[in-house]
Amino acid sequence: MPRQTTLREGLVLFTGMVLAAFFPFVIVPLALLVALVAYLFRLWRKRNPGSRSLADILVECRVMVTTRVVLLLLFGTLPLMQVKSHSGALSLWLIYNFIVLALIMTDIVISPRPENLTIERRMSRKLSIGRDNRVEIVIANNSHRPLSLEVVDEFPVEFAGDRRSFGLELDQRTSKSFSYQVKPSSRGCYYFNKTVVRFRGLLELVVFQQEFGETSQVEVYPDIASISRFDFRMKNLQHAETGMITERRRGTGSNFESLREYVMGDEFRRIDWKASARKNKLITREYQSEVNQSVVVVLDCSRSMGAVVDGITLLDHAVNSALILGYQVMKKGDKIGLLAFSDKPHVFLPPGRGKAHYYRFLRHLYAIAANRVEPDYDSVLRAISATRLRRSLLMIITDLTSGEAVKKMLAAVPLVSRKHLAAVISVLDPKLREIADAVPENVDAVYDKVVARNMIERVAGLSRHIEKIGIATMLITPQQLNSSLLSHYLQVKMRSQL
Repeated sequence: MPRQTTLREGLVLFTGMVLAAFFPFVIVPLALLVALVAYLFRLWRKRNPGSRSLADILVECRVMVTTRVVLLLLFGTLPLMQVKSHSGALSLWLIYNFIVLALIMTDIVISPRPENLTIERRMSRKLSIGRDNRVEIVIANNSHRPLSLEVVDEFPVEFAGDRRSFGLELDQRTSKSFSYQVKPSSRGCYYFNKTVVRFRGLLELVVFQQEFGETSQVEVYPDIASISRFDFRMKNLQHAETGMITERRRGTGSNFESLREYVMGDEFRRIDWKASARKNKLITREYQSEVNQSVVVVLDCSRSMGAVVDGITLLDHAVNSALILGYQVMKKGDKIGLLAFSDKPHVFLPPGRGKAHYYRFLRHLYAIAANRVEPDYDSVLRAISATRLRRSLLMIITDLTSGEAVKKMLAAVPLVSRKHLAAVISVLDPKLREIADAVPENVDAVYDKVVARNMIERVAGLSRHIEKIGIATMLITPQQLNSSLLSHYLQVKMRSQL
């Protein structure tokens, strides 16, 4: 049964006949070209039954023309200026532009599809602050043609990265990978956007652009990777320059463990004379270090700890060092706790040990942020002395340049030292020392030098005053923080001060 012509098709045919009657030199050639392109496209679809339609291609990905198309359109108008007839020039112009359009459509159809690509972003979901974190992109070309790709991976703007855009030559049926580094400057939760890929068609008249993957969530933690690095250094290096000491786990403490033969350098008071008489040679007692002792990191989160040094804040330096200290404390069988404060206590984690407790310790450090307030040492230290916390080593990490707030600490520290063993660690910005030691070149530099020296002298005076009370103090830079905290902890254990 013959198919009936619809009203819409009738209107199209009628309009075409009217236009052909008035503009025969324009409409007839265009109609022939349209019929030819439609026939070629239908023939190509029959030979490639699994291919996508042109509409699907345009909907699923962004297709943009290249500068080559613009140049073709511009250069195509130059010969038309030689045509004397206006209608003839219009006919040639329409035919020429239709040919260019047909070439564009052909380029879209015959070029590889974006769905022929598979892209995967590989990275850790937990990144370390202030460190280079590796991000790897793996791309596979499943088409039958080589591709020249431009890959743009959108990492968070808060991160510092070496580059965002990468060029890649990918042969047919092959895969390649590349990587880059990102350095977060603050802790928290961030998002990587989708990966964008661009490539040109075979005729280089169009550019395909498509997004791949999903938005990836990452969490920036304290410098987790520094734990293994520092642990390796502890085993292989002597840290004489920074005051690092190595702990002999055996031979110290007060818990008797075993007997062994005397060697040169052993203390005479360790010699077991009865055992020496029986063996007819000198025998020394071995003692094991005490375990199950408590260490609490008291972390200042006030305004002054928000100063930036080496790309991250003083607070982040302190958090990284607390993370390393906590790992070493638990590795030696002791307990680690945390108290974070500014104008009031924010976080308190009682001392404990075990993997679950260390993970809680890490999560609390992850959530700590600097507050734009002055520290209230008096209320925090009095709160510590009022708790039922067993005798502990309190590592108070702060910035003694806070001014009047520090003076209140001097009255409260003796209350804590009656029950606990406290140490005050002041983190000093190294730029302050540089300004104080620099040779001034102008009046402003002289003023900065005087202010820097006054601040350093004031902090040194406060440190001496605290030491007179009987509390250990350290005035150090962020780079010395890791070794200084661990060194003091090991000294306390060796001397059995807890």
